[in-house]
Parts: sequence; C-alpha cells; structure tokens
Amino acid sequence: MAAERFVVVQAGEGHHVGNVEFLARSADTPRFNLAIITIQPRRHGPPSHRHTAEDDAFYMLDGELVFTADDEEVVAGPGTFVLVPPGVEHTFENRTDAVARFVNVHAPAGFDIRLEED
Repeated sequence: MAAERFVVVQAGEGHHVGNVEFLARSADTPRFNLAIITIQPRRHGPPSHRHTAEDDAFYMLDGELVFTADDEEVVAGPGTFVLVPPGVEHTFENRTDAVARFVNVHAPAGFDIRLEED
C-alpha cells in the first residue's frame, strides 16, 4: 500500500539493508524504489543478473564502478547515468581503492522487498 501523504527522509535516516539505504520503498509507492548504495573498494556487486519486468537505473555520485551489460564493460565515474532495461543481463564492481556511491532506481517497486528476503 502506498503512503497517503508525502514522504520525507532526512540524510542518513533511510531504511538500511546492508550497504543499501532505501529512501523510497515499496510501502511508499508501487511505482519505484530509490536507494543510495555504497560499494567498498575492490568489491564486486551482485552476480550477473536480469530483471524481467523492471528498469534498473544508476547515477554515480562518488568513485567509479565498472558496469558489465551484455558482455560490454563501461567505466562510470561521478555524474554518469546508466539505465539497464528489463531483460538485459548486468552487474557492476568497484575495481578502485576508493569507495563508490550511487543512486539506484528500480521501477516498478519491489527491489526492497526482494533484498529484505535474501
């Protein structure tokens, strides 16, 4: 059920699941999830995967990630936007010695629920 009023999340007060801070959750809106994700240096993201019915969007804030989608690698630094449509196999990793932070949007919502279940 979506929130019946506007939602305000102060800095650092999102719902944390590991290294993911959700700012917009499925309980707030069925249309999308929005999170800030932090990847430590020299760490892999999730195994290569596809979302059958949702867009997965990334906007880099700090650091650098290497995105792999359909066997193509792209280096993404601050200010880079990456959109992975439904059905496209993808993953990412931090190959640097610096922390990477990015905004992640899944549309429609449901990513937060799946992450909580894992």
